[in-house]
Amino acid sequence: MNHKVSINLCCYNSEKYLKETLDSIVNQTYKDWELVIINDGSSDSTELIIEHYIKQGYPIVYKYQDNKGLGFSRNEAIKLSHGKYIAFIDHDDMWLPHKLETQLRYFHTHPEHGFLYSNTYVLQDKKQRLLRSMRAKMPEGSVFRTFLVHYPVNLQTVVIKKTLLDDMGHWFDKELDLCEEYDFFLRLLYKTQAGYQKEPLAVYRLHSNMSSAKNFHKFKDEKLYILNKLSKQILKFEERYQDEIRLFRAGVASVQSTEYMLRGERRQAREAMRFCVFISMKYFVLYLMTYMPLFFYVWLHEMKGGIILRQRLRCLCQKNLSKK
Repeated sequence: MNHKVSINLCCYNSEKYLKETLDSIVNQTYKDWELVIINDGSSDSTELIIEHYIKQGYPIVYKYQDNKGLGFSRNEAIKLSHGKYIAFIDHDDMWLPHKLETQLRYFHTHPEHGFLYSNTYVLQDKKQRLLRSMRAKMPEGSVFRTFLVHYPVNLQTVVIKKTLLDDMGHWFDKELDLCEEYDFFLRLLYKTQAGYQKEPLAVYRLHSNMSSAKNFHKFKDEKLYILNKLSKQILKFEERYQDEIRLFRAGVASVQSTEYMLRGERRQAREAMRFCVFISMKYFVLYLMTYMPLFFYVWLHEMKGGIILRQRLRCLCQKNLSKK
C-alpha cells in the first residue's frame, strides 16, 4: 500500500531527542503517511528507539547503513519513498500535531505550487522557551531570485511534490555538509512555485551539538560551490541574476567577517567586508561593527541575525571566552 506522504528522517546518534521527534510524527492528525528512516551508522541507542515504534505497527521503512553523511542519507530516504508528497524532518526537531493535515489541505487548494514551507517555532534548549522564527511576510510564488539573496526556509516545515524530482540531474549533493538542503531546494524552486503558511507548524531546536552550528565554518566554501553549480546549470545565469549574485557574495562575505571577528582577527574581518561596503547601508554598518567590542558585536548580530547564525555566534563566543 502506497501512502500519500513519505516522511524522510535521517539519524545519527540521535538518542537524546529522537523519541520526541517520533512522537510528534505518530501523533499527527493526518494519518496517510509512511516514515522513511535512514540510520547513518549510529552507535548509541538510536536503533532501539526506532525498533520500539516499528513493533507498535507504525508504517515505518527503516534502513541502517555505515556512516556515509547527510547528503547520501537524504538521497537514500528519497529512493525508499513512495508517496505523492515528501516531507522532511530532522532527528532533533518536532512537528505540531496538525502540521501535515494543514499542509495537505493547502496543496489541495493550491495545485499550482510544488513546494510548501511554513513559519516555525524556535526552541532554545537551555531556556526551554518557544519563539516565533519569522514575523514578517515571507515570499511566495516564483521565489528563486529572492532566495538567492535571502533564504528563510526551515527544512522541518517543507513538503514537496515527488514528481518534481523526476527530471533533476541529482538530488542532495553529497559534497555538501552544511548547505545541502539550500542547494537542493534552490534547484527545485527554479522550476516550481512555492507556497508559504505564516502559522508555525514545526519546532526547531537550538542546541550546541546541532550539525548546522558545528559545520558553520564550511559556510563560505559551500555557498560559493553552489553559486558555481548554478552558473553551469542555468543559461546566462550570471547575466540574468547579476544583482542577486552581487548580494549573494556580500552575504557570504559578511558571514566570513563574523568568523574572523569571533576568532579575534579584526583586520581580516574588515578586509572580508571591504568590497561590499558600498553595496548597501546594511553592509556599511556591518563593516563599521568590526570596530566594536566583541560582546557588543555579538549582541547586535543576535538582534538581527538568523537562528543558525545566532547559535553559531553563541557557540564560538563561549569557546573563545573559555580559552581566556
